Amino acid sequence: MRTIGISHKTRYWQHYCFSNPPVGHRYVRVPDFPWHLLRSRSEFLLHSKLFAPLPKVDIYHTYNSVVANNRPWVVEVESTLPRYGHMDPEHRLYRWALNRLASAHCKGLVFTSFVARDMNIDRLRSAGVEEAKMNVIYRAVEQYLPLPGKGRDFTILFAGNAFYRKGGVELLKAFQRSGRTDVRLVIISTLEVDWGVRPSADVIMETERVISEHPRITRFTALPHHELIDQMRKADLFVSTTFRDPFNNTVLEAMGTGLPVICSNVGALPEVARNGVNGWVLPVASRSSDDIAEEIAIYIQRSMDDPLLLAKMAAASTSIINERFTLDVRNAALTRFYDAALASDR
Repeated sequence: MRTIGISHKTRYWQHYCFSNPPVGHRYVRVPDFPWHLLRSRSEFLLHSKLFAPLPKVDIYHTYNSVVANNRPWVVEVESTLPRYGHMDPEHRLYRWALNRLASAHCKGLVFTSFVARDMNIDRLRSAGVEEAKMNVIYRAVEQYLPLPGKGRDFTILFAGNAFYRKGGVELLKAFQRSGRTDVRLVIISTLEVDWGVRPSADVIMETERVISEHPRITRFTALPHHELIDQMRKADLFVSTTFRDPFNNTVLEAMGTGLPVICSNVGALPEVARNGVNGWVLPVASRSSDDIAEEIAIYIQRSMDDPLLLAKMAAASTSIINERFTLDVRNAALTRFYDAALASDR
């Protein structure tokens, strides 16, 4: 039995994946300095790990973090590496991280998408990191059947606290343009304004007014994860045309419940959803909000008017999950990855 040391399981997909390890492996939490509890904003401290000597493990598996221990370790990456924010690549701490990644102690890099790998590969190669270390292994997502007895109205679902960055305004405009009384919109969001999109005060005020006053919009500020999944299982269509995201896991979770999706072509989403197959993948860069909203409205209308197409796309979402994003697929890839990593340590 191999023991793999991990630093945390803060996201639901991490709980799911690390609670269900590959056969012959077990994951254990290894303490490291809890900078996040001290509310540190240093990207270097938050994404560098110095693990305690106990419990003893065969190899560390971190997420977006460089390991200082002189023990075998691998790192799973969803965006840039090292993940040190706007630190100058010539900074001595940045150079230290690159040297650690090129060292014999770093046994491999697991990119969660090909776009993440391609974003990093040239810089890492130039720093001496062997390309053979770099692998793409997707996350796994739980699968659920739709709930029986869906409502009479066609239900569109949006989920994401970063409402403005994830295309919430554009969906809201598209929904208002439908003019139909047999459709409803469910929003699960704190309506947060974060790093990706900075709406004006007028846009925020109008957004909040429409959501609170529209009779066919239901908003939840927050839900436990199992209730979020139930909302997905009740819905007919999931929409999230995000402007900036390395992965956008809610699209993957929606597909895990058999939902067709309308999403953007940002980050890893073109590797997750397939345009015209299990929904529609929209370009959003350099387009106006109204232009994006108009295209979303067209696809919502098409989804509502063609139930056979919608059912076909729902089945395609399930097929894509089975092909790429199940525990069996991920764990088989991780078994090969850990085999190679530990063999090179002998």
